[in-house]
Amino acid sequence: MSSTKLSEIKSQIAELQKAADDIIKNERIAVIKEIKAKLENFNISIEELQQKTKPASSKSPAVIKYRKSEHEYWVGRGPKPGWVKDVEKNGESIEQYRVPV
Repeated sequence: MSSTKLSEIKSQIAELQKAADDIIKNERIAVIKEIKAKLENFNISIEELQQKTKPASSKSPAVIKYRKSEHEYWVGRGPKPGWVKDVEKNGESIEQYRVPV
C-alpha cells in the first residue's frame, strides 16, 4: 500500500468520524428534549432520578416449615439451626415440628 493511499484512508476516517459525531450530537439533542418532556409530563424531579433505590425483590418471603417455639423455627433452607440439630441428635424426627399447611 502506498503512503498516498494511506493518507486518503486516514482522511476518509476523519470525515466519517466527523459525520458520526454530528449524527450523535443531533440525536442526543432530540433524546434530551424527549426525556425532559417525559419528566415534565410525569412530574419527575432531578432529585427523584438521583435517589438510590433498591430493586423490588421478586422473591416471596420464606414460609416457616418447622416450629419448635415462637422463637425457634426453620424455613427448611440454609444451615440447620441449633435446635434442629439437637432434635436430630436426640433421635427425634424433625417432622413432628412441621407446620401444617
